Amino acid sequence: MTNTSDVNAPQWRELYRDALLELDPTKSPKLIAEARSAILDKIEDGFSKPNADQVALGDALAMLSTLRTIVEREISEQKKIA
Repeated sequence: MTNTSDVNAPQWRELYRDALLELDPTKSPKLIAEARSAILDKIEDGFSKPNADQVALGDALAMLSTLRTIVEREISEQKKIA
């Protein structure tokens, strides 16, 4: 069964959620990049028609940047151990 809120969620929110919830650091960089791209596309769209999502988009970009740093550090440390 599909959650109604998921069906109505903008694509950037779904991609953002997927990136945040991914536990496999080898998959995270791709998901982070996809979410960032969708968010940046949404921000570009917002320049012509501003909306309430602008703050959420900025917050999401900041969180993805932090997550990317954490994932890159984790991957680097795993390579040192291997």
